[in-house]
Amino acid sequence: MIQMKKRSVSTSENGVSVSGSDKPVKKLKKELVSKPVDKPKVKTLKKDSVAKASLSKPVGKFQKKTATSKPGKSGEQVEKKPFVANTPESKKEYWNGLKAKQKELRQQRRQNKSKDLYELGVSAKKIYEKLKCKTTEGKEELVQKLHDLLGKENAYAKIATSHDTARVIQCMIKNASEEIRDQIAISLMPCLVDLATSKYGHHCVTSLFKHGSKQVWARVVNGIIKDVLQLVNHTFSSAIVDSAYNEYATNEQRTFMRQPFYSELYKLDKDRTVQTMKDCWKTNTYMKTSVLSTVKGHLLQAANKKLTDNSLLHTLLAEFLEEAGTTERSEVIELYLPLLASISSTRDGTGAAIYCFLHSVVKDRRAALKAMKPYVEKLSIHEHGHRLVMCILNCYDDTVTLGKQVISPIMEQIETIVGNGEWGRKLVGWIFSPEDKDLLHPTQIDLLNGYLEHSKKDKEIRRKEVLTAAKESFLKHLESNPSFWLRGGHTALLTSAIMKNFQGEELARLHRALAKVVCDPDWKVHENEINLDGSLLSMEADKKPKENVKPVKAGAERKIRKIKKSPFEEEKAASREKLLAANPLINGTEHAGLHIALKKMIKQDEEKRRLVGEDVSQFGLAILEELTVEQTSAWITQNRTSFLLLLVFENSTKEVQQMLRKKLAPLKKELTAQKHTGSKLLAEKLKL
Repeated sequence: MIQMKKRSVSTSENGVSVSGSDKPVKKLKKELVSKPVDKPKVKTLKKDSVAKASLSKPVGKFQKKTATSKPGKSGEQVEKKPFVANTPESKKEYWNGLKAKQKELRQQRRQNKSKDLYELGVSAKKIYEKLKCKTTEGKEELVQKLHDLLGKENAYAKIATSHDTARVIQCMIKNASEEIRDQIAISLMPCLVDLATSKYGHHCVTSLFKHGSKQVWARVVNGIIKDVLQLVNHTFSSAIVDSAYNEYATNEQRTFMRQPFYSELYKLDKDRTVQTMKDCWKTNTYMKTSVLSTVKGHLLQAANKKLTDNSLLHTLLAEFLEEAGTTERSEVIELYLPLLASISSTRDGTGAAIYCFLHSVVKDRRAALKAMKPYVEKLSIHEHGHRLVMCILNCYDDTVTLGKQVISPIMEQIETIVGNGEWGRKLVGWIFSPEDKDLLHPTQIDLLNGYLEHSKKDKEIRRKEVLTAAKESFLKHLESNPSFWLRGGHTALLTSAIMKNFQGEELARLHRALAKVVCDPDWKVHENEINLDGSLLSMEADKKPKENVKPVKAGAERKIRKIKKSPFEEEKAASREKLLAANPLINGTEHAGLHIALKKMIKQDEEKRRLVGEDVSQFGLAILEELTVEQTSAWITQNRTSFLLLLVFENSTKEVQQMLRKKLAPLKKELTAQKHTGSKLLAEKLKL
């Protein structure tokens, strides 16, 4: 074993080492050297003293019990751990204390609340549980019990704002008689503002509109007129004001609802001679500036809160833009440009949106289109919103931005837009065939051409650029689903109008895809065209004049009611089956509306040969190439298909005529044996 020598260190008084190295050695502290470290003394207690101590000090509810001595370590007491923040134990202790405080506060609130009202609500909810069931019989008696219970103490206004008892009142309004419903409305009128601005109470007001009589409507609307300025600028009550102004108020009540926005003079005293904003300064011209500034303040407040989807505000905005000066108008336009989609739900709102777009700067227009892009599909199928999109397509010069922000969303959902009503078909028709009188009324065409004053680019150049941006996408949609574009008379007329501006190989692709559908022997369509939303479209219904329809004054046109989805899907499916049963499937070539559209498509062959030349695709040729011998023999037995073959012969080239003669030569006896007019004319024309 090797022994190591201990290094001896001897220091002098000055701290310099005597032996060893010359490096100075630090002095050791006297305390560390002299005093050894003492071990902590453990306090020992007897078992009896420990038990007494644990009994003397009560343990709190949210305190941990001190652990008793473990076996084998008798006499030792474990000390309580100190409170340390941000540990699992401390967090648990904190939340337990917080829950206890909340429980105490809840109990105090229940005690402070009227015990009678609380018990009243409990008893009312017990009756409500029976009343809300569909299978319950004797609902009038249950409503009478509730009315006797709540009407005596005049508790309707007190419980209408609560989340549970508000449903009781809504169920009562739904199932009550007219007398009881009128009494409920009278008891709720004093607190109408509180109800309309409440999270749960505003449903009671909408129930009065939904299930009430005309007297109830008038009473509620008169209550809204008193505080219309306050109700318009609230999230819940703004929708109530919109529906009241749009659907339930009379013309006189509408004017009274607008007057407080003109001036504070009309808050209490109404004037029947003031119908519009201009009437305010007919006699007193000095009121014009004050009225315009007041209306401007209300419009800016609504725009800042983004509560602009309100027909009352749309009417005010349209009147203000016509009468205001350039500086005041520009301030309002700047705020409302990002909100064009929300204000295009009414006739006046769409007119105001078009005005804002046309009188804005180019930079602001680009930002407005970017904000409007997510809502282009919904605007395209809306009764009024499609006018804004058509205006933008007709007068916006930057076609690159137009293609990205407007045309691209339309082409992505083109089948949805076309299949959901006439407004979408008009819009798609304007993209491919503008100013087509088969799709639009001449007055609407003149109105759209009037917007060209605010455009600098030539309209023909712009329309060609718009067409090129949408061509390829439309071709892909039609080739992938050609039967959709021949699913009924309305859609087929749109398809024939779109084909007018196609040429060359693109037109040939359209002809080939459509000819496969027309010549398919299994091609069936519904007798009345059905929209994707489930509504019917029949050409006969469009031709019939509407009876018992009163003329609507300008500025008083209604907004379309929003259709809510029914929660009862079984009933919805049953009604759809009934609709389909009453709308049978028929052969597509025998459909009246499709026959008219196919005739127009065939007649386009001769028109295009005059404009372009002989080297143009022909729809008649595509049909003959797809027709088999069996299908040809079936066609000559039907009147309408015989007329289609006759039109193919009259509007095609000599080569196509010779092809048709060859197809019908073996069927000469069958053709001459037919008695309908189409076969007779076809035989005379072909000289068979």
